[in-house]
Amino acid sequence: MIEWAIKLTRNQQDWMPVADLTYISYNRLPADWLLDEACPVAPELIIEIISPGQTFGEIAEIATDYLKAGVSRVWVVDTKARTVTVFAPSSLPITYRSHQMITDDLLPELEITPHAIFQRAGLP
Repeated sequence: MIEWAIKLTRNQQDWMPVADLTYISYNRLPADWLLDEACPVAPELIIEIISPGQTFGEIAEIATDYLKAGVSRVWVVDTKARTVTVFAPSSLPITYRSHQMITDDLLPELEITPHAIFQRAGLP
């Protein structure tokens, strides 16, 4: 796994977070982008997994910061509650549980449930 910083702005200051997972299409990256540099543009999707010692509220605040910085979607994965909460700029967060299908116009071919995510991750 590669850690990849993202060049963003938060509260009018430079911000270089390293998300748990990042999706960015190549057509968003500038032609002169170098592989060993931080991501120079806001990604389409960031996924943050709540770690021990973190709260949903803390990660939700970070998710809001990502949206304000231009990220299109943020998924917050709660391994204890077995949920995925999707944050989008123009709507309230939506929490998906068990076999509820996660779909999004941003990634039109993606259809997945929290159950499938946790099963593929080896979490019962």
